[in-house]
Amino acid sequence: MKLSISTITGLRVSAVLTIIALALMLWSMLEPTPLPVMLAMTVGQMVGTIAFGLYLYIVVREIRRERRQP
Repeated sequence: MKLSISTITGLRVSAVLTIIALALMLWSMLEPTPLPVMLAMTVGQMVGTIAFGLYLYIVVREIRRERRQP
């Protein structure tokens, strides 16, 4: 199976967004003051959800593409 450039780029973007979300979550655990906790619960959750959605979209698209090819 050969992945296209857009698939690889999408997976890289998803990975970077996941790392950003995890960094926000880690910051809130290391410094449990209101600002880091609120950022982790809002921005971190949003970025993590976008990353997961992008990853899921790419996986489903590739599975559908593989099923169509004989």
